[in-house]
Amino acid sequence: MHRPSLVALARCLSLLWLVEPAGCKRRAPEPAPAAEPAPPVEAAASPSPAPESAAGWEAQAYDVHAWSFGLDKYELRVVDVAMTTALDAVLSKQGSELVVNGGFFDPRGEPIGLAVSDGAVMSRLARKLSGGVVTSDGTRARLWESESFAMPSGTRFAIQCRPRLVVDGAANVKSDDGKRAARTALCLRDGGKTVEVVVVRGAHEGEGVGPSLFALSHFLVRRGCEGAQNLDGGPSTGVAWREGGAVRVIAPVRPVRHVVSFARRAP
Repeated sequence: MHRPSLVALARCLSLLWLVEPAGCKRRAPEPAPAAEPAPPVEAAASPSPAPESAAGWEAQAYDVHAWSFGLDKYELRVVDVAMTTALDAVLSKQGSELVVNGGFFDPRGEPIGLAVSDGAVMSRLARKLSGGVVTSDGTRARLWESESFAMPSGTRFAIQCRPRLVVDGAANVKSDDGKRAARTALCLRDGGKTVEVVVVRGAHEGEGVGPSLFALSHFLVRRGCEGAQNLDGGPSTGVAWREGGAVRVIAPVRPVRHVVSFARRAP
């Protein structure tokens, strides 16, 4: 076996990697530590989205459904469904394009908070509930705070719940309480001429049940909501809609009392 001479070994050590003489094997450099991956961003956000960690949003863990309705073509109603989970049956009976769970109710199934449909009061305002009220006169929807609310003239639709998620284009939930659940929200756009329904759930069973209200409020701001109202969530979250000539449904886990209906206006 050929062995390098002592002179050759000395030359290798003295040159300290600047020159590599024949018969001397150079040690490979130590690998650089791997860089930590950048935090993912919310895919549906604005062109320059904030990192998820900025608002507790974990896009890969959530399943987001959204539908937009122009009030020039669709009308809003509150429907009393007398505690049911069969929102697909409600959709078919009402002839609606979409129905989604509405406001709160007590353990007896009695509604809590203001509900108005076709101008008729179905449930009275609950100031102690706080939160907000979404109203519509048939052409424009508006979001009000409950504490100072007075029914506007010509109100055809109203639903009260809490909290207000977005006010004047800014997130209205100031801190994260860490409570996660499936969520339902109404988002107002185009000066209230467009109402968007947003439903957010855990994308996979056992991988988180949904966002906090803090995270949802920031997500809705990034979607461009000018105002947004949280509706009942958790096990009440449910929606049924028409798609491709068929009825699709995400049924609530527990029965709900009121739903918000979007139906096409008569020609």
